[in-house]
Amino acid sequence: MAGDLIPPPSPAGRPEPDSSEKQLRARQWGGSEPVVAAAPEPDPAPAAPVAPGPSPYRPRFGFVLGALIGVALVAIGIGVALAASGGSTDGTPRGWSAWKPSADDDTGAAKQIAEHVGPKYRLGDADQLVAVDAKPLELDGRPLNVAMRTAAVGGDIELLDGKGVMYTLNGLGPNGSIPGGTPSEERHLLLRREALELALYTFRYRSDVDMVVALLPPAPPEKGKEEANTTLPPVQALFYRPGDLSGELGVPLASTIANATPKPAQMKLDAPDSQRIDALTRSNLFTATFQQGQDASLYLVLDRPQTG
Repeated sequence: MAGDLIPPPSPAGRPEPDSSEKQLRARQWGGSEPVVAAAPEPDPAPAAPVAPGPSPYRPRFGFVLGALIGVALVAIGIGVALAASGGSTDGTPRGWSAWKPSADDDTGAAKQIAEHVGPKYRLGDADQLVAVDAKPLELDGRPLNVAMRTAAVGGDIELLDGKGVMYTLNGLGPNGSIPGGTPSEERHLLLRREALELALYTFRYRSDVDMVVALLPPAPPEKGKEEANTTLPPVQALFYRPGDLSGELGVPLASTIANATPKPAQMKLDAPDSQRIDALTRSNLFTATFQQGQDASLYLVLDRPQTG
């Protein structure tokens, strides 16, 4: 009977049971086959790290980084160029002039400009050419309306609004004429140079001023007629708005008006400096009169001078 309980040998072709199975059978059937503990299997070798593949965002990141670097280089280049040229980031050159007004109101700044510019202009005997008075665009405390004719013949009338400054170049002679020296084209051009300098300083340092009027001294009266002339003659005036001088306001003052102020005899009409001053003043030269309208409003009437 005991032999019947022993399992038959494994059929051919079937694999022998492994050692753990033999041990189990020995315990079940009381066999004396020694139990051999299976050696533990070694830990598997760690897998080699796999290098990460390229990120799908790498081209986009590289483009953005390159663009930022480019912008930074451009900004540095602009800063270096501005520093080398004396410019600033708002487009206005630094060091536009060696002097500037310190007053923080239009009238105060205009008076300081007049006090700075006036003494620079002198006659051949070194006397100051004219006294320069600065005030708001008004007459006897009443505001002036500006009426400008666009052409000497067939022109329109433009009524101009804005905040203005008026400079009066007074020679302190009869009716404000210049009593000393000899009237000449050169002296007239020097007066226009002074009026231009006043306008440039005003627009550069008072951005809220829309108009500048500079009244030039009239010609001296004829000898023997000083007492007979009791009415004020029309005077010439230079009239500017900021757009008229935008190019000159974008470069240092010395590029337009030389630092050394000439005397009348030194104003050579064919010199480049004189031709530049003539080009910047002739088209802005008017005949100025003061009129009262039917509604009692005061007008500064600017007429184009007759030519020919």
